Amino acid sequence: MPKPPNPSLVDLANVLGEENVRNLVRTFLTEFPVSFETLRAGDGKNRHRVAHSLKGNTRLMGATDLSQRFAEIEARMEESPGSEITVAELESLRAEFEMLAGPLRQFAGV
Repeated sequence: MPKPPNPSLVDLANVLGEENVRNLVRTFLTEFPVSFETLRAGDGKNRHRVAHSLKGNTRLMGATDLSQRFAEIEARMEESPGSEITVAELESLRAEFEMLAGPLRQFAGV
């Protein structure tokens, strides 16, 4: 089986074990598209909650840049719940996720 693809997941695997981390990664990969759709089309309250969740989940997966971007969206949603997320911003976030997802899929065996 492949080893964890980044230092954050290596550290997590040292604590939880690689198979448990693989399960976390599988869950992340399954839930991200659903959460992302809520971020794209949900109401203000749900979008803020989802941005917060995605911020933490991407950080856990070792994607600090992506996590920071979700933190910025979370802050924007908190300041102004009706704030829009542009199509370009969403496309950029999805592209960054896809770059992260390849090595995660390989590690998780999905």
